[in-house]
Amino acid sequence: MTKDDFNEWAKKYGLSIEDAGAVLGTSRANAFKYANGSRPVSKAVQYGAEAIDLLPKKESLKLIQKRLA
Repeated sequence: MTKDDFNEWAKKYGLSIEDAGAVLGTSRANAFKYANGSRPVSKAVQYGAEAIDLLPKKESLKLIQKRLA
């Protein structure tokens, strides 16, 4: 997953970079580093994003809201 992929993923679900990091289980600092390309996106974060994408839209949005609560 590239920085552009990470940013697109966040945008796809209407998430800020900070919220995308929270949903994917990474720190706020790492999320911003992934977004600006100063750190490669970890495999764990990439796999988390891919797993959420595999869910039906309604289920993925429900999971995202749960992780942000």
